[in-house]
Amino acid sequence: MVLGLGSAATGIDRAGRGIGHAARGIASALRGATRATGQQVWRTAVRAPLDTGGFLGASAAAWIATSPSLLPRTWWMWTANIGLSQIYGYTTGALTQRLLGRAGRAVGLQVSISPEGRHRARLLGGAALTGITTYSWVRGVLRQREISHLVQQEPKNLATHLVGAAGGVAASAGALLAARAVIATARVYRAVLRPYLPPRVLEATSLLLTLATVGVLAERFVRGRLLEQAIERAEAANLLISPELTPPASPLRSGSAASGEDWTALGAQGRRIVSFGADARLISATTGEPAVEPIRVYAGKSTTRTIEEAVEAVLAELDRTGAWEREVLVLFTGTGTGWLQEWSLSAIEFLTGGNCATASLQYSVYTSALSYILDRRSPQRAGHLLFDAVRRRLDRMPAADRPRLFVAGESLGSFGGHAAFRDLPDMLDRVDGAVWTGTPGFTPIWRQLVARSRPGAPAIAPILDNGRHVRVVTRPRDLYQDYWGGLYEPWQSPRVVYAQHPSDPVAWWEPSLLWAEPAWLRERVGHDVTDAMRWFPWITFWQIAADMPLSIKVTGGHGHAYHEELVPIWAAVLGRDGTDDDEHELHRRHRRIVDAIRELGPPD
Repeated sequence: MVLGLGSAATGIDRAGRGIGHAARGIASALRGATRATGQQVWRTAVRAPLDTGGFLGASAAAWIATSPSLLPRTWWMWTANIGLSQIYGYTTGALTQRLLGRAGRAVGLQVSISPEGRHRARLLGGAALTGITTYSWVRGVLRQREISHLVQQEPKNLATHLVGAAGGVAASAGALLAARAVIATARVYRAVLRPYLPPRVLEATSLLLTLATVGVLAERFVRGRLLEQAIERAEAANLLISPELTPPASPLRSGSAASGEDWTALGAQGRRIVSFGADARLISATTGEPAVEPIRVYAGKSTTRTIEEAVEAVLAELDRTGAWEREVLVLFTGTGTGWLQEWSLSAIEFLTGGNCATASLQYSVYTSALSYILDRRSPQRAGHLLFDAVRRRLDRMPAADRPRLFVAGESLGSFGGHAAFRDLPDMLDRVDGAVWTGTPGFTPIWRQLVARSRPGAPAIAPILDNGRHVRVVTRPRDLYQDYWGGLYEPWQSPRVVYAQHPSDPVAWWEPSLLWAEPAWLRERVGHDVTDAMRWFPWITFWQIAADMPLSIKVTGGHGHAYHEELVPIWAAVLGRDGTDDDEHELHRRHRRIVDAIRELGPPD
């Protein structure tokens, strides 16, 4: 009996091993077949010739991409513009060709060309494409020179345009290969699964598997590499302590020995903010009048501190420094990294003789672009929480003892600072003045201002109540006359200024550029924008987006660089703009302040 059981077990074991060998053989054969099928499909898809409609569409899009935008282009801006435009053009052209082909087959239309005619058409088409491409590129280079002169910059050299154009073609070719790789992946899944699944299930399953594959790769590349690296770089930059900076000696600044805020915890931008600026002696020497030491309050961001706790830290610093006893208190909402415009800070201090306090907090360590993508609520929460807390404290003080309250912000800081108010009347009711610079077009209150603008006013400089309280300033002369040169009504308090350069891409970029032509571009009235600029779906969106990263580096008074014009702007908002009788003296005074700020070397 035992021997019989042992023999049976041995037989079963041998049979099992035989089945295992057979299964492994089948799996190996299947993998071999799958690999061979995959390689064949990939070769067929990736090496396929260019789609005629797609090629023509990409060529036309590339011609349009050389058209001008707001600012002069670097090589990578050329690359981005041409690459993204060609992707759009190829997709649109290929889809159009397929739709026309299906329509032709539906009506029985057939078009045939003789071999000789096809050869002649190719020669003529190639010559036409070469000629149009050359013309559009040369025209684009000349337009770039025109834009450089408009924003007072040296034109880029020819190599910049050549490298950028070549890079754009390479980028679009890479995108085409990636798209074909996705198509090839779907075909591989269909080829492998076809023997096992019915047709309807096969299409759905292969689509889901392709989407899952692309999703995993995109997650690993975009989130696992690009996004995480950007976050790591932002966090590292925030911790970096510049050797040129030292903790402030004045006890009236956060980060000093007397401060409750540790110098190292202020963040990279916070440390720069409290380290720069003029003292009472320099202010007095510049203005020729007695001055006091200005107050700068700032609270940094940490992983253990909420925005509410940062607001409490700002209030504690305002209490410690005696900021409530100053004549002027200005609340700033910073950009993503916590950056504030030094020109604004210094202008306020010089114009008030130092009898002021400025306060802000850091809500993020990310750049504004990264903050816009990852977290648009934090700038808004920071703006309204800080303002509400300070407003409540002021409301508890006797009216005669309160400092005048002003608000300010630039770029994403302007977007966040506006969140403290329901609308313009609410802003005018709760502040003594405001200066908003480079306000993004998607800011709700800016949209309200544009919607209520006087008919006939340009979109880049809307007019509300003939300038009684709110004025949009594209250049300093717009403080006292509208964009067309007409006089405003007498300026009443509170005064609010929106400083918006026509060539500022941050102010005019918004998602709707993808599909709709904006009024400001249709009017083409900007004094530092070429009138050759036109709107095209998809393309203009990316052109202006590519203008944004370097817009703060252009000459002051253009792009997103708001510099010395902030001195007369703040003078007007603070009510220190004098009268018509002393206009020349006022200009000389502002000039001395501008020169003094430049000597300080503000960290623009």
